[in-house]
Amino acid sequence: MQRILEGFKPEKLFYYFEEISRIPRNSHEEKQISDYLMRFATNHGWAARRDAVLNTVIDVPASSGYEGRPKVILQGHMDMVCVKEPDIEHDFTKDAIPLAYDSDWIYAKGTTLGADDGKAIALILALLDDKTLKHPPIQAVFTSSEEIGLYGAQNIDATMLDGKYFIGLDYSSDENVLVSCAGSSEHMISIPAEKMAVTDSKKKKALSISLNGLTSGHGGGDIHRYRANGVRLICEILCALCEQFPIELAAIAGGSKPNVIPANGCATILFSAADAQAAEIRLEKLCGTLKTEYQHTDPELNLVWTEIAVPNMCYSEKTLQSLLDCVDLLPLGPFNYLDAEHKFCKSSCNMGMVFEEADCIKISEMVRGNSNYQHAQVIRRIRRAADRCGAAYEQESYTPAWEIRNHSPLAQQISDIWEKVRGVRPELNIIHATVEGGIFIEKMAALGKDIDVVNIGVKNPNVHTTKERMSIASFISAYELLHTVLEELK
Repeated sequence: MQRILEGFKPEKLFYYFEEISRIPRNSHEEKQISDYLMRFATNHGWAARRDAVLNTVIDVPASSGYEGRPKVILQGHMDMVCVKEPDIEHDFTKDAIPLAYDSDWIYAKGTTLGADDGKAIALILALLDDKTLKHPPIQAVFTSSEEIGLYGAQNIDATMLDGKYFIGLDYSSDENVLVSCAGSSEHMISIPAEKMAVTDSKKKKALSISLNGLTSGHGGGDIHRYRANGVRLICEILCALCEQFPIELAAIAGGSKPNVIPANGCATILFSAADAQAAEIRLEKLCGTLKTEYQHTDPELNLVWTEIAVPNMCYSEKTLQSLLDCVDLLPLGPFNYLDAEHKFCKSSCNMGMVFEEADCIKISEMVRGNSNYQHAQVIRRIRRAADRCGAAYEQESYTPAWEIRNHSPLAQQISDIWEKVRGVRPELNIIHATVEGGIFIEKMAALGKDIDVVNIGVKNPNVHTTKERMSIASFISAYELLHTVLEELK
């Protein structure tokens, strides 16, 4: 099979990125990629093992003369966020990612690229397969289901790990060294749903309303950009219609993942045939208003509606109002900041999805906090909103913040090597997204082991969206930096 990335150097770096792009790796579906990694270890004669949730660890002995140096853990996660454009035929359970490149960028045609965190896997495999590399003992750690609550790291058997330095590669910037991140939690709100038969259907009209073209983005890293949220907006549209005339709700959906700003929202509504003209006029005005309101953040926003056959069932008025009340009351967006310039969020909440189940309508919320205290305050607001609307509440996951280490020999050494290799000293950065380093610190501390953690990365914008891409030059530069880091760390 012809390789799309054939000819790029270092050859093995791009070879492995394309290899893993052919392997399905949705969250909780990492068996194939884990098997690939186990075979990789076996083929090189290295010990490898995995735990009950498929976290996979490869132990690589030190090069001659490097046996006494501190063991280094290189870490990335195996899964990816699987999102595609509505008109693209792609089955993430079996199809390869449709890779393409243009100038300095690798991207996927109509799907997420999966460089989050395929870049980490490729970097690690290419480094381990480089026979010229002089390196200390290395543990390559590949975690499962990071994208859905850092599930693999949360449940890892930490007795498998014994490194002193920990270099995470789940980072989408090449401009600095990451030394702290937000904690995160996932929450599900379940609104009791009453369905009833539609009455007087011959006197009613039905519209399928779709809000699409939203910019979307990472539910933490992009939340401060105030992009349109498809779930909140589709409910705001329903509220606006309710204020003018009675409507009935037959269906609602929006968003794709808890940690992704929803790129869409849709609803099916019923109303009196006598209100048909008023409904069209109201929707046209709303479309114009939303396009103006979000012209800078979501320039491709579009609201469309189509008349459809009147369905047989719809939700009760009580259910509709409970849904709209709940969406209004639930927290959304950034709330406070670590700096006066509002560059770094301290806490935030993303309303990731709304969807229907047999007896309820569910809304997912994902909270992030660089402050554990502020994180707790947002969670309190979610619980209270659910209670006021008569909805059930469930916290599905929780990860504490990764606090800044007062003195990090690893960060100091990597900064020195970075300056030597790239000619400029990096800043030490914090992010309002959640990576796994903090969990490993806690897990290892519980075993009486201390690890020094940093993350370094590759320029990889628009992750978790179909506009995701990765810089070729940055990918190569990360490989070269890591090559030197492994040779010089002490």
